[in-house]
Amino acid sequence: MSPPRKFATRTSPLKGPRRLEAARHLRGGRIAVLLLCAWAGAAAAWEFHGAVSAAPQLSSDDSASPYFVGPPTVALPHRASRQDIELRAQEGGFNAEGILRQQLAEGAPPEYHGIANQFYYDGQLSPGLGWTLGKKVLSWGVGFGFKPLDVVQREDRRAVNPPPLIGQPLALVERFTAADALTVAWIRPGQGRGNTDADAPALALHWYRLVGGDDLHAVARLSSRRGVEAGAGATHVIGDEWSIYAAALYSQRYRLRLNQLLDNGGLLANADPTAETLRRNSSKAVAGAQWTGESGWSLLAEGWYDGDAWRRVDWQRLDALTARQRAAAGVAPAAAIDGNVAWSSQAYLTTNLLRENLLARLAWDDRDGFKPYAELLITPRDRGLATTAGASLEGNRQRVSFGLRQLGGAAASAYAQAPIRRLLWAEWRLAMF
Repeated sequence: MSPPRKFATRTSPLKGPRRLEAARHLRGGRIAVLLLCAWAGAAAAWEFHGAVSAAPQLSSDDSASPYFVGPPTVALPHRASRQDIELRAQEGGFNAEGILRQQLAEGAPPEYHGIANQFYYDGQLSPGLGWTLGKKVLSWGVGFGFKPLDVVQREDRRAVNPPPLIGQPLALVERFTAADALTVAWIRPGQGRGNTDADAPALALHWYRLVGGDDLHAVARLSSRRGVEAGAGATHVIGDEWSIYAAALYSQRYRLRLNQLLDNGGLLANADPTAETLRRNSSKAVAGAQWTGESGWSLLAEGWYDGDAWRRVDWQRLDALTARQRAAAGVAPAAAIDGNVAWSSQAYLTTNLLRENLLARLAWDDRDGFKPYAELLITPRDRGLATTAGASLEGNRQRVSFGLRQLGGAAASAYAQAPIRRLLWAEWRLAMF
């Protein structure tokens, strides 16, 4: 049995070093850069902005984790860094944002990417009726750590030191007034079925209304991958210091990635045994409350349910399989055991490790650019913990941010058994013009 090829584990709740797929973004990045250069000399009315940033990251392994596999089967870079040159241009309804990126990872050659984050035109058919064509970031809904109604962008809200978002190719029409808006968007027109929910072509709708001090939202999405998705949410402001919010989404179908050895009774596989299984009827929901005081302190409490994530029993079954595979040491080849454990560790790639999550966040804003914060994420089903502390300091043209995330909790929890124990990151950004 052959082990899997080397890979750098990228765990969504842990957010270890990540790599972009060059084939996916390089062409769009080159087009954006060429167009910006070609139009720059002929457009005196254009607005141009540029920035440079550096984002180093350190991680430490947990060699006691049952899911930890070291070299040569898996090479986990402990030190990584992302360097960006950001270019933005705007004139009238035209907007473009591109990045030239260098990625460094311990033990790997440098990678270079050109990325078109956004490239779109906003037009107007008549007063109160507009349209957009191109590639645009489109985020919908309410929530801090989780946004169920974000059916287009599908942003991972728990990412550590994430890069700028990459928009979706789309064509949309929007009707709007001072108090409401209705958006109909065709996402990824003319493209294939897609391998992920974010890549799948879809028809999406978003309705928004401001009623007094309340925000009301409703979304719907139709795609061949998930069928019908529909949901609603609201934010209610209480006085000058409190706000409460909630949202829920229903999906006709979803796909859950599981190790097929759990169902066929096998012990070791010759090829990656993880595969998607089609499931029906999924729901997602979030509810939270936030207090913001005049002194700059704020406190947020939020809970969410992600029906696309694993249940506690799914983790228990994978834990048992991994224990049986580890017990086969001395009987089965070590490379085969390590390879299968590495395949199982892909369970840590999901946004939420478990369906039920609770988040508490304490933050302070000194009103002069300094914003420290502390977060505690709990998975109550298995009593796992993810503790995060960080801060940002922003001046006229520079911004520095940094943070530390520590994983733990009950010994049998998914977070406590993660192959990465802690992450330390920072980002420096300078606006050049």
